[in-house]
Amino acid sequence: MTSARIAFRAAIALFVVLCGGFAYGAQDPAAVFAKKCSGCHTFGHGDRVGPDLKGVTDRRARAWLLAWIRSSQRMVTARDSTALTLFEKFKRERMPDQPLSEQEIGALLDYFAAGGPLTSSGGRARHATTAAVAEITLGRDVFFGARSARSGGASCASCHSVQIDDRTSSGGTFGGDLTHAYARFQDAALSDFLRRPCFPRAFPNENAAPLTDEEAFAVKAFLFQVDRNRARASRTAGGRR
Repeated sequence: MTSARIAFRAAIALFVVLCGGFAYGAQDPAAVFAKKCSGCHTFGHGDRVGPDLKGVTDRRARAWLLAWIRSSQRMVTARDSTALTLFEKFKRERMPDQPLSEQEIGALLDYFAAGGPLTSSGGRARHATTAAVAEITLGRDVFFGARSARSGGASCASCHSVQIDDRTSSGGTFGGDLTHAYARFQDAALSDFLRRPCFPRAFPNENAAPLTDEEAFAVKAFLFQVDRNRARASRTAGGRR
């Protein structure tokens, strides 16, 4: 890819993110991806329930993607060859129809073409919902100390705990429970929190970041999963009463 094309794509990405889809009269495409796509798809981290969406605007025609996002099952029923191949490859998992306008889908496709969730604007961290399974596993390992942080500091679980299931709360108690830290802080604030030492003396160098960007994102993704799982369990238990 030429430097001119890279610069052009970066400019589109910045425009889309900063404008938040306003130019399209639509929702922020980053928020659309987080809410409607990331539960089944990653961007650059491999297939999940559905295919990895990185490069999808190069692999498929725009008109095809517009029709697919609106109703994948309609295309399967119409015997579209690509739709049928994807449907079989991903174990006949039905992709929900998306009630998005043509402008919203267009903004989403432009967002993907410009780099999608891998594009950083102003140093903003990736959203936790874009994490791959391996990244969540890394976050769990760093939190509990199964893998040491590169800073050499104490694990999160030395002071903090999380509730894994109805009977098990794992970790320390000095720093409090972080089971619902994601819900309390939300994504951006939790990213900022994880960049700073909770207790400066817990780390060899008080001026150094306790976690690398990769580790901080992974821990955030793990806490997001813990929060989501416990919230879902609470709703299920409430429904049985």
